[in-house]
Amino acid sequence: MKINSIYVGGWFQRTMLQLSEIYDFLRECKSQLKLSPEKLAEYRKALEIGKIDYGVAGEEYIEFTTALNIKVRIFEDGLITLKNNQVSEDTLFADIEHVTDYYENRL
Repeated sequence: MKINSIYVGGWFQRTMLQLSEIYDFLRECKSQLKLSPEKLAEYRKALEIGKIDYGVAGEEYIEFTTALNIKVRIFEDGLITLKNNQVSEDTLFADIEHVTDYYENRL
């Protein structure tokens, strides 16, 4: 058996309005809420965001890649998936921990 990808996921109740707020934060580090701009910038920097897309595939989603080779997709219904295509059978458990750590401690 060959493992090509690792997925980690979760679900948070969201609405379309909240998805657009997340997109604004990811894209421009902006929020309509009275939050500390310094903290927002710190949290956004920790995500190590590369390319950001907003799309529709049955439902709307935000997708971004990270400098850590993780692809994150956040759907309008609150489903969040993280995917890593660069896995090795030799380091499989470390690769799983890498994606899990990003989800639990950065996202």
